[in-house]
Amino acid sequence: MQHLRTVLAVARSASVSRAAESLGLTQPAVTRIIHELESELEVPLFVRTSRGTHCTNFGQIVADHAELVFAQLDRAEDEVREAREGLSGRVTVGVLVAGAASILPRALVRFQHERPGVRVTLIEGTYDYLIPLLHQGGLDFICGRLPAYRYREGMEVEAFHQEEVALVTRPGHPVLAGGPVSLAGLRAWPWILPLPDTTLRQLIDNAFLDLGLPLPHIACQSVSVIANRRMLLETDWICAFPRQVVEPDIGAGMLARVPVEPLLSFGPVGICQRRDVPLSRAAEGLVAVLRGDSEGRVSIPG
Repeated sequence: MQHLRTVLAVARSASVSRAAESLGLTQPAVTRIIHELESELEVPLFVRTSRGTHCTNFGQIVADHAELVFAQLDRAEDEVREAREGLSGRVTVGVLVAGAASILPRALVRFQHERPGVRVTLIEGTYDYLIPLLHQGGLDFICGRLPAYRYREGMEVEAFHQEEVALVTRPGHPVLAGGPVSLAGLRAWPWILPLPDTTLRQLIDNAFLDLGLPLPHIACQSVSVIANRRMLLETDWICAFPRQVVEPDIGAGMLARVPVEPLLSFGPVGICQRRDVPLSRAAEGLVAVLRGDSEGRVSIPG
């Protein structure tokens, strides 16, 4: 680096004496450094004339690259400072359906406005997929329904709000003609159910089992919000979602919520992170926005 600094100083000033002064070195020291680099590269870098010391073609190549090197170092210093202060960097969030549809999108819009230098990446999946990524350092934290206790070893969880299960279908479905219906009354229609290892599927299964009822006919098993929405619009099927996932569609009249009694609780929605790994300043900033945007935070055992 000292060689590159010296070449750049001489190239900029066209003078060994001025370069030595700017570097805090003696003229013989600057001359020695230049000779060392010329010997290593086996080409002359400068030529002395009556108008000063000027770069040869070879010297100009080295000086141009030195400009780039030091510009990158200055940028690296700026990025380190910004990352230290949480103004830049990367945040990777594991997302489950409930988190992706409710608190996270709203928080991301606000966070990006406050810290446009931070790049946020979302990776959607189930806990079977996301928890190993979190342990491996591929995620900063997970946002969604909080995990079952079997996933919580070494984890720290924080709940923001309680979520409900919404049973939905197309507008005009026959089940909407009357008043509230029971789960037993909904067995007359096929269902779209989540995959068996998901929390929502286990909630639905247990709701029927607790009433001594067999599961309804399963037309499809899917966790694809887009595909499930489309199938509902073209059939008389029924599907279960976290309420906030389909709330915009219900409000727009695209889907209709089935008035089922009793209501099903989806459970607490919040974040999950590794207990032994502190969050980066950027990730802390996003979590702070999530806390501020959440409503009706709830407390649960750690």
